[in-house]
Amino acid sequence: TGYRTLAKARMLREADDLLRRAGVSLDASLPVSSLRLGERQLVAIAKALSQDARILIMDEPTAALSAAEAEHLFGVVRELRVRGVGIVYISHRLEEVPRIGDRVTVMRDGAVVGETRPDAPQADLVRLLVGRDFADLFPPHAQSVGREILRLEHARYQPAVERAGFQAAEDVSLTVHEGEIVGLSGLMGVGRTELFNALYGFGASGRWHGTLLVGGQSAQLGSVRAARAARIAYVTDDRRGTGLVLQHTVAANTVMSTIRRVTPFGLVSRATQSRQVARAMERFDVRPRLPEAKVINLSGGNQQKVVFAKELLTEPRLLLLDEPTRGVDVGAKAEIYRQLRGLADKGLGVLVASSELPELLGLCDRIVVMHAGRTVAAFDAGVTEEELLRASIGESEAA
Repeated sequence: TGYRTLAKARMLREADDLLRRAGVSLDASLPVSSLRLGERQLVAIAKALSQDARILIMDEPTAALSAAEAEHLFGVVRELRVRGVGIVYISHRLEEVPRIGDRVTVMRDGAVVGETRPDAPQADLVRLLVGRDFADLFPPHAQSVGREILRLEHARYQPAVERAGFQAAEDVSLTVHEGEIVGLSGLMGVGRTELFNALYGFGASGRWHGTLLVGGQSAQLGSVRAARAARIAYVTDDRRGTGLVLQHTVAANTVMSTIRRVTPFGLVSRATQSRQVARAMERFDVRPRLPEAKVINLSGGNQQKVVFAKELLTEPRLLLLDEPTRGVDVGAKAEIYRQLRGLADKGLGVLVASSELPELLGLCDRIVVMHAGRTVAAFDAGVTEEELLRASIGESEAA
């Protein structure tokens, strides 16, 4: 028993030293399950240092980190570089490249397509990544729109049980028409996700007050069943947590929302399922084209394509998208943008929330800005980033 105590004490001392070397201020005796995701990333770096690693490979290390956590990670990476550790840093976030890289190698479809300097213009990186200019990532805007699908006028969502940290929709006014892609902008935490969750029936139950029309008819949304009945689909901001069952196959995930169509009389129709999955994988260019592959083994971009395929098999008239290209590489983004515009051209209405202003500006026909649970401004295509930012901090009145 005494030996185990000494061994554990020595282990904790060594762990504390490694954590300090990795720039982490943590109690080494804490269970990893109690740590935030950013802290877990840093513990993984400390683990690599325990093996006297001279080269450290980091694959999308900031994909799920907050801005503050990512900033701390950059500091750790710079410190490791000063100490002589070689870093291979894999990222689809182009804004990170000039901050930490000495050289940049670009890969596309499994092959190296070029090398450049970290201070090269972002447009040059995009051109290497997708084979075309940044401006060409976005299809043309809608020339005309159809009938109104969704209307909110001074709508307010009242949760059945108030809870701390829940930013309910306080005063929301917006419309979405057939063939239109409407953006929802605003700083993090202003209530965009909560608005979508309330429309779709995720999370806190409650009631809508004010005007809420779907297809011109009064609607009381607030449950997944009601949203499905109104032909509303929802791609959440967390594909791994709520969008997919990671240990299931691509096929199982794809038909998850339409299981009744492939289970006549309670029996799974393999033929119907196979046809649906094959069409969906081809339509969204899911790679590899293996229906029985587990989605946990797919890239982030291909996982997101499976989520889109699953939701669009429900044949919605309105699609809610929350951070639809988060954790997705530039090439997959371009494909998602093309698909969304194609769907809108066929009459689908799209309401998309994104923290990436270039994405909203390039993709959307109109942009509505939220601040503190309220819509505060609305802009047509052609608005500038500065105007959106000013509205996001409450310096603009609603249009």
